[in-house]
Amino acid sequence: MEDKNIIRVLNKVDKSILLLLEGSDKFSDEIELSTALDRSSVINSGRKMLSLGLIKIEGIEEAQFILTKNGEVYLKEGLPEYRIFNFIKNNVTVTYSQLYNMGMDKNEITAAIGYLKKSGVLLEEKGKLSVDTKMESRLENRNKILYAVYKGLIKETEDLTDLLRRGIIENISKVREKFSITPLGNKIIKDSEFNEDLIDKLSKDNIKNWEGLKFREYADNPEILSSLSGKLNIKTKFSSFIKDVMISMGFKEMHSNYVESVFWNFDVMMFRQDHPDRDIQDTVYLNGGKANVPKDILTNVKNVYEKGFKESKYSESIGYRRKFDISNSGTLIMRGHTTATTFRYIHDIISKNKEKPAKFFSIDKSFRNETMDSTHLLELYQIEGMVYDDNLTVADLIGYIKQFYGKIGIEKIRLKPTYNPYTEPSLEIQAFSPKLNRWIELGNSGVFRPETLRPFGIKKNIVAWGFGMERMLNLKLGMGDIRDLYGAYTDIDLLRDTDSAKIFSEI
Repeated sequence: MEDKNIIRVLNKVDKSILLLLEGSDKFSDEIELSTALDRSSVINSGRKMLSLGLIKIEGIEEAQFILTKNGEVYLKEGLPEYRIFNFIKNNVTVTYSQLYNMGMDKNEITAAIGYLKKSGVLLEEKGKLSVDTKMESRLENRNKILYAVYKGLIKETEDLTDLLRRGIIENISKVREKFSITPLGNKIIKDSEFNEDLIDKLSKDNIKNWEGLKFREYADNPEILSSLSGKLNIKTKFSSFIKDVMISMGFKEMHSNYVESVFWNFDVMMFRQDHPDRDIQDTVYLNGGKANVPKDILTNVKNVYEKGFKESKYSESIGYRRKFDISNSGTLIMRGHTTATTFRYIHDIISKNKEKPAKFFSIDKSFRNETMDSTHLLELYQIEGMVYDDNLTVADLIGYIKQFYGKIGIEKIRLKPTYNPYTEPSLEIQAFSPKLNRWIELGNSGVFRPETLRPFGIKKNIVAWGFGMERMLNLKLGMGDIRDLYGAYTDIDLLRDTDSAKIFSEI
């Protein structure tokens, strides 16, 4: 491509970044600060100039410490050891039992006491506790470490090992993108046309008085179009591939909405109403109205939850033997798993056609209120599947799982017993990640507990599973960090490689 053609498609943002890189390499966040551009503008411009051969982009992985949820609490209230120190200092006599009644987590109190003893701050004589007040500044500095971690100002310190072990802070990998100019980029800058002020936004005035004005050109050159044109995201292509696999196995697709009720997301699956997954720390609750819940099924769920059922000495349940509160069943949430869709189909289709076998699947989003890391996302695609038929057992479930992963091309898997509130027996599916050099969880599966099916009048077994799509795609791509699949840091070559044999195989 001729240099003149390249210059004519560059906008003001592109040129300002290119000039900034003329002197030295820059990280994308440094460019943001230097140019007052927002992040998306810098990244989009960088990708464009990368495709034109004007710059190179290198991902630099850096260790970074961040606060966990406990760390965020202690940032406001002070570390447990600091609070214990002040409690002892402000009281004449203190015993261990008094410390454990301070209202803090008992494990954290034990860890804090251990730190105070090891540091020589906590003194004990005949069961009575006191502190060395000369050590107060050390504890205050320890609190300041949390603030430094919060601000991203800290790399390493002697206190971090203990804070990491106690889950107050965590060490994550952060990828920064370093931009560097290429010889072609340097050549373009020196071209006389580079500094021409080309108009790239149309106004009423320059449309009316266009004569003599110079406009930035848009990509009408096939060479430029090839490098800049849009492509299907690799996740979209992988999702379509999985749909073809499921349909080839005789499954029909399910559809539903992102917003769900507590009833379909938790209640019908016999999650105990004090189950930690229902907490706001894991579930995204929505403000506003409530969903309509089918009263007959709600009553059935309530009865099974409280009392269980008895059909014969071989088929009975005692339930949870505690009250079921229906007041929150209509509360709206962002669904935490697509198994909510499965139970809607059990209600709408299977319960009305009990003599007909059925096989359903879905590939759709779930939402979690948790910290992102190399294997966890706030939004994730879940591959849901269920089979309803006569005499199904866990052996059938294992057969479907192995058949599915064989067609996907992931051979090195293993299954281990696990716990789910709504399946028994339950199996966790794991695969070995060469990149992480460890086994990672790909999903969960099991045979639905009779308690979850009796409210719908179903007495046959249903086997089901939920697989994480992004983790599977990571394995196929040989990637270690699930976050690399999203946003501006996705490798642009993944979008261009439409026929990657590494990802797609014959069904």
